[in-house]
Amino acid sequence: ETIQETCDKLEKSHAALKEAHDRINFVTSHDQMTGLLSRGEFIARMDRSRDEGECDTLLLIDPDHFSSINDEHGHSKGDEALVRIAKALVYTTRPGDSIGRLGGEEFGVLLRDVRKEQAITIAENIRRLVEGGPWVKGQQNGVRVTVSIGGAEIPHNADPQDVLRAAGRCVFAAKQRGRNRVSFDHEAAKLRVITP
Repeated sequence: ETIQETCDKLEKSHAALKEAHDRINFVTSHDQMTGLLSRGEFIARMDRSRDEGECDTLLLIDPDHFSSINDEHGHSKGDEALVRIAKALVYTTRPGDSIGRLGGEEFGVLLRDVRKEQAITIAENIRRLVEGGPWVKGQQNGVRVTVSIGGAEIPHNADPQDVLRAAGRCVFAAKQRGRNRVSFDHEAAKLRVITP
């Protein structure tokens, strides 16, 4: 066996190893059902260093009355709804933004270098696209799926967990106000109930 043949074999096995490594990496950093980023990978992206004056915005998207979809139509229809929401998120965002499935039915969108005003417009587009979507087919009356969206700006040096909590309070505020709406940090701050 020549040195060249040995080198070729090594190169092939190295390429195969790299491909396997990339596949494992993808599986561990992505949600299998939707193909979106996993919670850990999404938070890692939120944790990126921002330059002074640079600001990203986090959107949390939570389907309304999701458990009743599962209860009334079965888990496969619930899964179908989640995949459709995931597609709506991909459709309404830019290639540089990050989209993750953060929990059972909660999604996150990290809008890069976008401030609140523009983020509200994007959030409204997501809300409208989900609301207008053709949902569960094959039923006499299709299931209506809507989402509540909370948002918070991520300033320079922000702690991702604090931002997630702030956006979570906004989702709660949107649900309190009747669901199928967008709520942002300045509104949530006023709605916070301080218990003695």
